[in-house]
Amino acid sequence: MTQQVLEQKQSRQEQQALRNRRTGLAIFQLSWIMTFVCLIIVNFWMRAGSEAWPPEGVTVEKLIPTLMTLTLIGSSFFIRRGTRAIKADNVSGFAANWRYGLILGGVFAVVMAIEFIGAPGSGQFLNVYRLMIGFHHVHAMVIGYYLIRVYQNGRRGNYSATDFWPVEGGTSLWDFVTVAWVLFYVVLYII
Repeated sequence: MTQQVLEQKQSRQEQQALRNRRTGLAIFQLSWIMTFVCLIIVNFWMRAGSEAWPPEGVTVEKLIPTLMTLTLIGSSFFIRRGTRAIKADNVSGFAANWRYGLILGGVFAVVMAIEFIGAPGSGQFLNVYRLMIGFHHVHAMVIGYYLIRVYQNGRRGNYSATDFWPVEGGTSLWDFVTVAWVLFYVVLYII
């Protein structure tokens, strides 16, 4: 075989591998979506069976969760900018934007952990409230750890415009964390 034929074959294999990774991630996220939707349904079901939601005497503070929602959206914005930078072979731009995204994500995680600990109310309301915040927090922490590893590897120069799957996958996962939280935020604090 000629060198050109080998390169074309390798290119097709790399493209197929990338499609397979993207499909696998989509299936993984679909399973998470079902879980998050079920938690929202549980919340609505519990509300329907209660006289008042939140119960009388329970005040759910909205300012801090609203600020943290904006912080998480900002984090996702910087993570996306970092992804665009690595696709343009700009390692320093990737590192700077990814770092800002990680810092904002870390602030979100710490403050929401405090919110979890100081959650208002008791009984079913408190259980559902904590379940939703805690479930999201666990996902944010696990994906946050992955993002830290991607950041470390990216600073070492492990990614380029032609080899960036871990960055793309991390971005997709973090966007999922952001969208899931926005949905939870609406259900827990707005509706």
